[in-house]
Amino acid sequence: MKKVQHHESAITAKPPENRYSRMKAISSKYGMSPPTIWRKANKEGTFPKPVKLSAGVTAWRDSDLAEWEKDPLNYRAK
Repeated sequence: MKKVQHHESAITAKPPENRYSRMKAISSKYGMSPPTIWRKANKEGTFPKPVKLSAGVTAWRDSDLAEWEKDPLNYRAK
């Protein structure tokens, strides 16, 4: 039986600025509760601001999250 290898093509792979993460994934990845993430993003400006993708869908740009990861203690939302 032949093994099939799967890999992402450079053509189909989305660059980080075109990818999004939802609250559940962010909360799990960074170990912060949703209320903490909302507070840091919307009141304190110490976490990237979310993007409204549709009426019921809010997410964060992976490129913004990557920027925050570089220096989370000194990050300020643009």
